[in-house]
Amino acid sequence: MPDNLKSLLVDDWEQVTKNQCVISLPAKYPVRQILQDWHEEELPKRSGSSADEDVLEEVVAGIQEYFDKCLDKILLYRHERPQYRGLRKKFEAATGDLADKGPIDVYGAEHLIRLFSTMPELIAQTNMDMQATNRLREEISKLSMWLSKNSEKYFATSYLPAESTH
Repeated sequence: MPDNLKSLLVDDWEQVTKNQCVISLPAKYPVRQILQDWHEEELPKRSGSSADEDVLEEVVAGIQEYFDKCLDKILLYRHERPQYRGLRKKFEAATGDLADKGPIDVYGAEHLIRLFSTMPELIAQTNMDMQATNRLREEISKLSMWLSKNSEKYFATSYLPAESTH
């Protein structure tokens, strides 16, 4: 993970755990949008090779799946869970601006890099062969570098006191 993303990860951890704040949601650029933007920029670099294009599609779909599955149990800190539970109720009610939405439509880059930081452990628990594992790491590295270069656009600076979100 690039150094500036590591620094953002530490800053985020301090805001949430030490200052007991949560990120203002929905994110200006949710995970779905970030992955879509990366996909659109990355796809032309792979034209001519349908296998490379397929890998890109699979990686984006896989990251979305991992994000949705891991958010509540792995990616959220204790002070963020009440906020998530409130959003979850809205997702399940499927009304208003959250109808047909999920976590990847609400959470942003801060939570995405938390996923990246846990990927080595998550990958180790899969039955992927070494070639697939190395390819996934390579793709996540490309995405991390791209996100690092675009960090000013995608990372929030707006945190709220955790108790104000209950």
